[in-house]
Amino acid sequence: MTYGLQILARSISVANKGSGSGFAHGNSWQYHPRSDRHSKILCWGILFDLIIRDNLISRHLHQQKISFGINHTMRDFANDRAKDLDLVVCRRMPAEKMNGNISNFREMAQAYDIVLTTEEKAILHKIPEIPSTGVQTALIALEAKAAMTEFGKARPRIYDELNSSQVAIRGDTQSAIAAGFVLVNIANSFISPLKNPWELSPLSRPPIVNVHKQPNNAGNMIEKIRQLPRRSSIHDQGFDALGLALIRCENNGAPVEIYSSDPSPQVGDAFHYDNFIERIETLYSSRFAAL
Repeated sequence: MTYGLQILARSISVANKGSGSGFAHGNSWQYHPRSDRHSKILCWGILFDLIIRDNLISRHLHQQKISFGINHTMRDFANDRAKDLDLVVCRRMPAEKMNGNISNFREMAQAYDIVLTTEEKAILHKIPEIPSTGVQTALIALEAKAAMTEFGKARPRIYDELNSSQVAIRGDTQSAIAAGFVLVNIANSFISPLKNPWELSPLSRPPIVNVHKQPNNAGNMIEKIRQLPRRSSIHDQGFDALGLALIRCENNGAPVEIYSSDPSPQVGDAFHYDNFIERIETLYSSRFAAL
């Protein structure tokens, strides 16, 4: 059983005012393209699923061999280019250097307003503390993206951003597991924060709503993501694990839902969430058994 996608849908269903000074005009948004909250929540859920299973990652956690980092900078040694990754799993060092204001995995859940069920909270409570670390070589590197609207513009952008991520990961270390995940919105409409630069309230002007042609928009985005390079050995180019999921998010306050029907990847498809998780843990067991 996996929890990550439901944690994501439940958490971003709750509108957020943004960090720091907040979003413009005091608006709250479930999704905002200038915020990385959705990608951090998704990566948190992926790591949650990886560490609660009976696998080598979990055993290394209980043996205090691994830590994690967010907004982790990796440098492509061959091209001398830096890239910030959403979340990485690293070898734990004797004295960890804390990454920002988040010192451990549980604090990340609080910092990003991750909404957990009673069952998930109980599971999290039983997990040993995972410290947050500064920059060091990664064992697993995760990058998450979302295509929510204006799919014609999003297709090449997301492809290029993900492709540059796997290049940076491989350039930093060939053995690191390069993982990418994409959320694709299959809602028929979407309220874009960038197209509504004013206060949204019952007394203000009605919001501008983007209308989508579904399932064509989502299907075309999925087709583009499937073109990303994937590798079957550390000597190849591409991602080691690549997944995608469809969500229904209108960005109007209605609950966000995971969409599992066609054209969403089905069980057995390499891009299905469960297969994505299983591939990461299998690769980890084969590459880092001697950690």
